[in-house]
Amino acid sequence: MRPYQEQYIKNIMEIDSLRRFDRPAGSFESWLEERSYARRRISALKKENISILSGQLFSDLDSLHGADEHTLSELEEFADRLMDWRTNLDTGIYTLIHDALLSCYRIQKKRDLVIKELYKLGMGIYYMRRALEWVNSEQTDSMAFQNEMVFTEASSYIRFFDEIEDEETKGYIIRSFANIALCCRDHKRRIAASARTLQIIRDPRYRAAAPGLPWERFLRGTHQQMSANRRELTSGDLTREELAEVLDSCYEVFRPEEGSNDPSVRWLWPYYEMEYSCGYVDLRTTMRRLEELILKTPYDKYDESGLYGNIQLPIYYGRLIRDNAQLRDDLHCTRFLASAYRKMMHTVMSAPPDVYADFFRYQIHQIISEYYEADGVMPYSSIVSQLMQRFSGNLYIRCRKAGDMMRRFAAAVYAGETDFFDDIPFAAACADAQAKEKLLLEYAEKCGFFYDFGMFKMELIRTYQIRNLLDSEYEIDQVHTVSGYDDLRRRPSTARYADAARGHHRWYDGTKGFPAGYSRMESPFRQMTDVAAVVSFLLDGDEDSFDESVRYVLEKDRGRFSPRVSAYLMDASLRNDLRDIMVGDRTEYYRDIYDGLMSED
Repeated sequence: MRPYQEQYIKNIMEIDSLRRFDRPAGSFESWLEERSYARRRISALKKENISILSGQLFSDLDSLHGADEHTLSELEEFADRLMDWRTNLDTGIYTLIHDALLSCYRIQKKRDLVIKELYKLGMGIYYMRRALEWVNSEQTDSMAFQNEMVFTEASSYIRFFDEIEDEETKGYIIRSFANIALCCRDHKRRIAASARTLQIIRDPRYRAAAPGLPWERFLRGTHQQMSANRRELTSGDLTREELAEVLDSCYEVFRPEEGSNDPSVRWLWPYYEMEYSCGYVDLRTTMRRLEELILKTPYDKYDESGLYGNIQLPIYYGRLIRDNAQLRDDLHCTRFLASAYRKMMHTVMSAPPDVYADFFRYQIHQIISEYYEADGVMPYSSIVSQLMQRFSGNLYIRCRKAGDMMRRFAAAVYAGETDFFDDIPFAAACADAQAKEKLLLEYAEKCGFFYDFGMFKMELIRTYQIRNLLDSEYEIDQVHTVSGYDDLRRRPSTARYADAARGHHRWYDGTKGFPAGYSRMESPFRQMTDVAAVVSFLLDGDEDSFDESVRYVLEKDRGRFSPRVSAYLMDASLRNDLRDIMVGDRTEYYRDIYDGLMSED
């Protein structure tokens, strides 16, 4: 690779080490100084990264069609280092490079290289959209369709399978066939895609045409994909052939574990789940089996099987309680779930730094998306606050800052108009003025803390610390409003903050902004969301341009912000307080993080 490529990778790795808020080894004062150094260093590295990309990488990509093979090979190696499917340092730049290489090889009519680049571009898009896996939005559907079309085009070259000489290229065609299933949200289309892939992999003609390919690995991987449809066995809309395909794959995946004294939890649970879905065993037996698997997995086992047993299985256990009414009032189940969740958090919070790879980050995303909040378990608000402190400390500090600004702004509004927030049901129901003010200010603070919550799962704060966002990432960025809304509204401890997460980027008059699905007048919390929209705009600006941002709110785009809310910015005292919070001392926030880290078992 070229020196700039090596330097970019080195910078990202350093940023990742600096951005982690690991358990402190010394006093709060020394740790605070370390964090201060980390902020300055990350800022410097980001500037260097931006310079590297704009001055060298983008220049290389612009002149790609005249580049020699050595330059193209260097770019490919650079991209593969950025996304090695374990660390995945920068999936966005990986995707950008392979998109450019694909365009280059199309023009040069190099069929084998076009197939390879289609596969690699497809994998880049897949990893970019994985953070949106649990989100329903137009952007999510659009990216999934784009992803499917890339893999479909690569797989279409199977008609030239016999005449293609390079076996690696043939492998990309087969893998692209299999990966179409990754892009299908409809389970029947997923099953059909995997069934077609299994048919090709089993076909002696294709095997004979490429004897050097790892056909048995392809077969096992596709069976694993097909077996993931086991939850659809009870849907009632599968044909006999579809049921047979899914069941056959479940048995094939588990077969290597059969007869083992200690079968892998990773494959034992799917087998149990399949038996439950088919009605071979009842719900109580399945819950008992799950409990045994969770209990037998040591909390400090951090390989794939350990993370599966310590994180995914408790999530499955909670899902079964959520989906089965007879379990929700079962004291044993809720007590076990509380214990399993405590163990899960112990595993996550005590994980060593060398575990912080792509698979581990995906487990964090699953906790955020699938955590079941019930009486007697840790509230969701506490869970995500702990996770944010540990794995996205800078986002946590930003959210705390937003919360303090919201509280101060809401206090000014309430002082001017005590009935301003009376559309909010719990505010209108509070007769005591002091209690009402206290309730509203606490609510405002939490709305501020959670309105950008959707960014946590999408890891956009990490990307912001590495470089500026690409155009495709700005589209993903907009989904953080929907993602945050979906996650918050499903849990009692956070449901009342969901509208602020959904609506804080939507214009007051509804003409612009995102998401389009937010209708201000349908929300009883709209007045507080109006405040969040102003605070979000101020906080998104540069700290040095606070006054300019205030002038924009007061003078420009009259339809963007609530006139009644904006008018309070004419108060110099409020402006000064908001500025102080935005640019001021962060010691209090860091103290809370430090205390939390030091209190870990």
